[in-house]
Amino acid sequence: MGQDSRNLGRRMEDDLQSKVRTAVSKAPLLRSAAVALVVSAIATLAATRPGQAQDFIVDGEKIADAALFAAAKKEGQFTLYGTIPTESMSITLDQFKKETGIVYDYIRLPTAKMYDRVLAEHGAKKLDADYVGLTDLPLIKAWMDQGILAAYKVPTFDVLPAELKDAQGRWYYVVRPITAIAVNTETVKEVDYPKSWTDLFDPKWKGKIGMPSMDAGGSALTLYAFLRLKIAPDAWQMLAVNEPRIYATAAPTVSDLVRGRTSIGVSGASGYIREIENKAPVKVIFPAEGLAAFGEIGNVTANAKHPNAARLYMSYVLSKAGSSKVSEQGSYGTHPAAPSPAQGSYTFPPASQVWTIGIADWEKYQESYPRDWKEIFEKK
Repeated sequence: MGQDSRNLGRRMEDDLQSKVRTAVSKAPLLRSAAVALVVSAIATLAATRPGQAQDFIVDGEKIADAALFAAAKKEGQFTLYGTIPTESMSITLDQFKKETGIVYDYIRLPTAKMYDRVLAEHGAKKLDADYVGLTDLPLIKAWMDQGILAAYKVPTFDVLPAELKDAQGRWYYVVRPITAIAVNTETVKEVDYPKSWTDLFDPKWKGKIGMPSMDAGGSALTLYAFLRLKIAPDAWQMLAVNEPRIYATAAPTVSDLVRGRTSIGVSGASGYIREIENKAPVKVIFPAEGLAAFGEIGNVTANAKHPNAARLYMSYVLSKAGSSKVSEQGSYGTHPAAPSPAQGSYTFPPASQVWTIGIADWEKYQESYPRDWKEIFEKK
């Protein structure tokens, strides 16, 4: 865009203002409407004036200023290393691509493998990721100690809940899936559906419950911490009496419920809802006492090749608009004004009913809880 184009844009503005002033002078009764018209029209022309940088705005919300938006678009791409299933994250990432034109490469691994991969690539000075995330906050802190994560305070920093961010902006909860109860509707009568977490203690469910191992990662530690801290101090013992089937990861927990090998499953709600959409005989239940939300915690990498694109993504996903898009993938966003998740035919409970483990509890129990869990469950 050259000087001639910019001059054309200014002449269009001047001409519009002149015409509106003439209309106002000839029709006093329309003055207020004309003023509103000129303000709106001039703002539109100014925003689209050739060659002028623009803020990144979505649904009236300013996500980033013109400088960051322009720098990110110039980079045009970025790479994310994450732990949330690709089919879920693509909902938010595809919308970000649509809004910005910036393309992405998303690489997904379980937390333990992702942690090791990032450490290895960083040590070899070959880390390709512009964003990295895990479901285990202590491991995120270990990355910080290695200098892997950058500090970046997003524009919405001050409105984000304190427990969902680092005070210096070095990490954020970005996506928060929840763990819920699910039943196989072919093996469980509706009258027997559990309505609360404590219903799982009923002896009639002995040998019929499927749950993840504590070793499954941050999602499992969050679930078991929730049961012990928020439901009952002896919740683990009560569950262990019912001899639940323990699975190494979420996937077989879900698949065995679908196949009827278990009657009740305790795992991520989104995984069950995807099976329901495929006509599986499953129903998800949100217990009355509330829900445990685990999360992917992440941020921009310190040596990112595309730092501006990654910062723009963080600004987006932690905005109201971005967190609202996260809710469409069946997870809670971080921005407090975002709606509750919706997936399939399910609308999830309000965020006030969701518990997310904080850094203090995680550091306090990360060593003792796995040890206690093994003593209680593995002896059965």
